[in-house]
Amino acid sequence: MIDPTDAPVTFANLFFTVIAFAEALQDHGVTAGNLVSVHVGDPIAGVALKLALLRIGATAIGPVPREGRGGALGIDWHLVVAGGDIPGPREIPVGRDWIRSPRRGVPIQPGGAMVRMTSGTTGTPKLRLISDAGLLARALRGQELRGSLDGPVFIGYAPGSSPFFNYMARAVLSGVLQLHPGRDDAANLRAMAAQGVTTALLSPWNFRRLLAAVEAGAPPPASLRRILVGGGEVAPAFAARAEALFGAEVVLCYGSNETGSIAHARPAERPDLPGRVGEPYPDFGYRFTDDSGAAADPATGGELWLRVPPEIRVTDYPSGRSLTDAEGWVATGDICRRLGDGALQFLGRRAEFLNIGGNKRAPQWFEAALQGQPGVADVAAFRLPDPGGGDIAGLAVVPGPGFDAGLLTAQLAERLGPRYLFRLLAVDAIPVTAAGKTDRARLSQAFHPKDPPDPRPEPAIHKEP
Repeated sequence: MIDPTDAPVTFANLFFTVIAFAEALQDHGVTAGNLVSVHVGDPIAGVALKLALLRIGATAIGPVPREGRGGALGIDWHLVVAGGDIPGPREIPVGRDWIRSPRRGVPIQPGGAMVRMTSGTTGTPKLRLISDAGLLARALRGQELRGSLDGPVFIGYAPGSSPFFNYMARAVLSGVLQLHPGRDDAANLRAMAAQGVTTALLSPWNFRRLLAAVEAGAPPPASLRRILVGGGEVAPAFAARAEALFGAEVVLCYGSNETGSIAHARPAERPDLPGRVGEPYPDFGYRFTDDSGAAADPATGGELWLRVPPEIRVTDYPSGRSLTDAEGWVATGDICRRLGDGALQFLGRRAEFLNIGGNKRAPQWFEAALQGQPGVADVAAFRLPDPGGGDIAGLAVVPGPGFDAGLLTAQLAERLGPRYLFRLLAVDAIPVTAAGKTDRARLSQAFHPKDPPDPRPEPAIHKEP
């Protein structure tokens, strides 16, 4: 890894730091079975602390409110950055004095685990518990199914997120250098070029930002061969633009906290099939159900159910409830169908479907009508309430060169027909969640008709005649 001072952190450095952190945690009273919230944002220190907690058999969770002893979750300890507020009785300040040579061996204790939070794009985020064995199994499985990391990588995810930890683990297991993003995208591209990065592992948000930086004139790293995007959709038009500019393949990775990696595909290969995510990995069983729960025709599609391998299953936290049934099946909440070549086409999240005059459509269906059009740098569809009942499709567009709201509205009205009400709005950027996914709920809240913004240009609404 490269730390914030541009100094290299070798595997040996990381390993001994983990041991030293494990010592310090034990000296402060942290024991096996404790639930510990990590508030340290530095990616390398945060990862080392989580690995140290796993080593001593504790359970690591991301930052949760520090008031009291831990609230409903019953947090035993909070790890906070030294030098801030005066620590409370259950708070442990972590400072630079923790970075030292280990003084004793710290054997691995069984029972280590991590509590992860889902993205919350379709409602309140949920907590999922995964064991240390499950974390390792998922990392090794990713190596096998998506290919080994054979050169330096750039991990463009939030440091506290599940994908960041997963890819960090894969990079360590592969023995390759890993870079973490700074705030300046052009500087990130220069760092990638200087270190010879061959694979970029990106959230949709970081993918869009790096693509915009290159389109604005920043040179792409000549060493880059693959861009893997996970946690959201990648329109074929965007993927094709990125491949042309970067000279690298763009691969969409499909998965979830509950199931791990499900499939992957190259969107630019089938521009006629937006949402194509590839054939499910062979260790999954899968089937589809309709709205009533009955079996659905795979070609028509319905909600995707997966039979998850036992070694990568997670449980609900803190209830401990299994997320799968007795046979290992779990409902993903995703609406998909099976294509003729065996690949899945992702049609949308069940909870995000818009009901417009009784016609139910996923946001991605509306987005596909604008993606790749002149003047559209980015687009996200979201729900707006229709005063007459049901929904209106909100379409937030990031203007590009040649943006013409009136022309786009007319073209979209002709393409969608009179049955689909929509509202076109220009925005500076598409909001995203901490995991880098499109934050449709935030868009709905921002553009609710009860509290309209002052958009530029004036939003156009197509109404049924």
